[in-house]
Amino acid sequence: MAWIFTIGVFAAFYWMARRTREQAAEHAATGMLHSPLYWSAATITMTLLGVVLYMAHLGHQGPIPWFYYPFVGIMAVVVLLLRRALKWRYPV
Repeated sequence: MAWIFTIGVFAAFYWMARRTREQAAEHAATGMLHSPLYWSAATITMTLLGVVLYMAHLGHQGPIPWFYYPFVGIMAVVVLLLRRALKWRYPV
């Protein structure tokens, strides 16, 4: 039974990689991959992911300091605004 699940997971990974490659080709054709908006959105998204994972790590050791919560909220709003700006600037 586990091999069916494994095959399904790898098929999903293959499908996602193929779709991502197609989207990257579309973004490159429109010039979106060179946009500062694109790079700032990607950077802030990865920073947000890192902070959230660090908060999860801190949660195992004790209480999470209060200043992380507003920081994560502000970063999430900024990411959403940058995504909206990208969609407005580069409609698909």
